[in-house]
Amino acid sequence: MPTDADGEGTETRPDAGREPILAAQGELIRRFVEHWGVMARAWGINASMGELFALLYVTGADWTAEDLRETLQVSRGNVSMNLRELITWGVVHKVHRQGERREFYRAEHDVWTLFRRIIGERKRRELDPTLAVLRRTVQEIPDVPEHEGQRRRLVDLQDFFALMNVLASRLITLDVEQLRDLGDLFTGDPDRDPSGAVQS
Repeated sequence: MPTDADGEGTETRPDAGREPILAAQGELIRRFVEHWGVMARAWGINASMGELFALLYVTGADWTAEDLRETLQVSRGNVSMNLRELITWGVVHKVHRQGERREFYRAEHDVWTLFRRIIGERKRRELDPTLAVLRRTVQEIPDVPEHEGQRRRLVDLQDFFALMNVLASRLITLDVEQLRDLGDLFTGDPDRDPSGAVQS
């Protein structure tokens, strides 16, 4: 347990880190959170879900559902529903504190872990169902000359989505270090040679 100047034990509040951040960077955080709400809608995600994640991530602190509700000015039901969804995505974790009855929530902080989990969830929700529909549709098109153009277009689309599915499947099997190496390859990190070894 941390001690104060007199050597007496002090209790560290698990959410203590967020108050000075909010006080010093309130406007910056507000703009960041609002932008994630806008982007969430563009990605087909609930705006509140985007804002909740953004607030947890940018502050790097543990929050209670009630504190999130008060800060974002949304309903308890909204917070509860979207926290459950973020936990399902694997980008927010529930934190249990010994001796603390309240539940706290924390965002995953590693961007490559976030990337892998988001890719996996979008593959499951979007790529897999779309590919299944395309395959079924191609199978049901009559194999006659007058439908050949339609078949060709759908097969091309099916092949494209199948490729995206393979890429997504491969990405979510890579560990975080492999993903970082892949990022370095695309960005041309000068500290790495083509074999992946760090140059001296």
